[in-house]
Amino acid sequence: MNAYRPAPYSNWIIVLKIILLIIALYFSAIILSQVFAWFFSIAFVVIRIAVYFVTSILVLHFFLKLLFGYDLLRFILGSRFSR
Repeated sequence: MNAYRPAPYSNWIIVLKIILLIIALYFSAIILSQVFAWFFSIAFVVIRIAVYFVTSILVLHFFLKLLFGYDLLRFILGSRFSR
């Protein structure tokens, strides 16, 4: 039999901890919203530029392959990635 008895825990302490948690989450949301706004705007621009670049390379490769039989991807990547 265990002789350890936990100290009585007040419901007011639980309520206080929950209120502190809500306040901390609110302040962190206010502060981090500005940080994430800048981060996501920069990430969106970088991803959009990358997608435009890759799409233009693939379209150019397709048209060069279709019209002249020239493999642009093999020229860019070399023979390392082909089998």
